[in-house]
Formats: sequence, C-alpha cells, structure tokens
Amino acid sequence: MRFFLVVLVFFASAAAAAAGSEVCYFLDGARFERDAVASKGYVEIPLPAAFIPGSFRAKGDAGSLIDRIEIVASPTDARTSRELKALTERRKGVEDRLRALEVREEIFRAAARSQSSKAPRKTKNNPEPLDTIRKGTEYAVSQLEEVFRGRRRAEEGLKEIDQRLAALRRKSGAGGSTARVWLKGKGHVRYSFLVSGGGWTPFYDFRLAGKGDIAVAVRAVLPGGERGRVTVAASRLAEAGVQPRVVAVSGNFAPVANYSLPVERRELLSSLQHGIAVSFRNATADRLVAGEGACYLEGEYLGAVRFDGAAPGEAGKIAAGSWSGARAEAAAAGSRD
Repeated sequence: MRFFLVVLVFFASAAAAAAGSEVCYFLDGARFERDAVASKGYVEIPLPAAFIPGSFRAKGDAGSLIDRIEIVASPTDARTSRELKALTERRKGVEDRLRALEVREEIFRAAARSQSSKAPRKTKNNPEPLDTIRKGTEYAVSQLEEVFRGRRRAEEGLKEIDQRLAALRRKSGAGGSTARVWLKGKGHVRYSFLVSGGGWTPFYDFRLAGKGDIAVAVRAVLPGGERGRVTVAASRLAEAGVQPRVVAVSGNFAPVANYSLPVERRELLSSLQHGIAVSFRNATADRLVAGEGACYLEGEYLGAVRFDGAAPGEAGKIAAGSWSGARAEAAAAGSRD
C-alpha cells in the first residue's frame, strides 16, 4: 500500500529554534517561540489569556544569564476595566432576565395545557364554556409568544455582550499575564510558551477516479485564517512528546499531506443528484484525525463530507451527495418549528 507526503516532514531542532519567531499549531492549542531583547538586563514579555500556566520557558544567549523570572497578571487600563465591569454586570442582568422568562414559560405552558384539558360545562356565570376555554387558551399562547420573543432578544443580547467582552479582552490583554525577566548582562532571550484552544483543523479532499484507490489530500485550516509560514502537528498538546512530528505549511488552507489509500467498498447512491458512500483502509503509519472535507468523483464535486478519522490500519468511511436525506431532515426540522 502506498502513500506519500507532499511537504517536508521534520523534527523540531535547535537549529530551527534560532530562526526567529515560530508558531506550531496542534489540534487543541499552539506553541509559540520568540526572541526578546533585554537592553538593560530586564524585559517584560506579554502572555495571552489562553497561556497555559507552567509552560513558560526562557534562555539567555551566550552573553547573558537569566537571573530571575516572575509571571504576574497583566494590568488593565482604568477605562477598559470600567467597561469590562459594566458589561459583566449587564450580562448578569440578561442572565436574570432569561431565568425569569423560563419561569414565565413554565407558567403559561401549564395554563395552556389546563385550558385545553377542561371539559366544557355550561353554567349561569359561564353560558359559553367553549368560547371561554378558547379565549383562555389564546391568551396563554399569546403570552408564550411574548416569552419566546423576549428570550430570543435576551439571547441575542447575551451573544453581543460576549462578543464585546472577548474583543475588549483581546485588545487590552485582560486575563493575560506578563513574564518579567531579569538578566545578568545585556542580551537576547529566547522564550516559548503554550496556549490552549485556537489549534488547526484538518480539511480533506477525497477524490475517486478508478475503483482501486482514493486520493486523500489534507489541508490545514488555521485559526483566524492566519497567513505566513507556520508548522502544524496532527496531535494534541498532551500527546506531542518531546519532539513532535510537525509539517511546515505556507499559510491557511495550505497542503499538509497527500495519500493514496485502497478502497474496500464503494456504493453509488441512486438519486437525481447522485452521490457515493466509500469505505477505505488507512494503510499508512499516520493517524488521520477527524475533520470536515469534500468529495469528488471523476472530477465532479459531490458535496461536503464529515470524516470521523482513522488510526493506522483502520477503515475510514465517508458519504457524499445524500441530498435527499438532507432535505428530509430540513423538512422535518421545519415542521417541528
């Protein structure tokens, strides 16, 4: 069984560490390695809010020796602090509003059920029981509609607050840290640290031509569509080990690897817009991690796919072009709404 890589696979080394700023993205985070200049024997290094405590490492160059390091919370300016505090209080108010709406929803749901379950009884004070029940039910339903509108507005407001809070924290460094580094003598500091979240995501192109193999191309989707040369590792931070195998990529959606894998089963899906289901064997030494992708048959695009991943030797499965099933699910969801 054959497979090949289209880019250089290499191991992290001391020579690579001397090449300036470097970023290696993992599936659940990243490792940053950079240089800082301590012109007077002291330098402050900002660390992001996603910094993993205990992961900071630093080393002076040949002419300097690290004397002391402190990692402290980054200060936030007074204006940003006030806005953060106000937004936090506003968020709490919206959360209280949502809880109150949940209570109102339960009350009017119960009222609507109670009205619909009543047996119509004509009395002197209630000569038209069916009309009374109808009006009571309509009132309960109208109140539920108002609750739903209020909840939607509250949820939208909560989303806007969270977006603003995230933007403020990114801009001000709120929640981040600062590494204070003292050196004996002037010089450069080479430092590195880990962050959680914001890792890379694989995207797969599955291309079928003949009946023997399937061509699988892996691309790297980088956080924020980052440009520039970085490296990626198909593992999580905790799984990386001392020298993780990494691949150099030239930017967002750049190729990571190409494989040719044996097809074990393929089934054409019979419909007006045809599709295909494929099972293939991962006959490589590499773990193919889960990700989104696209499928092509004889050069024709058949649609998006979800690939659940496959360890070496395991079977992988994809299905593309099942448009009738997607339409049925959408129709069912619409009827439920």
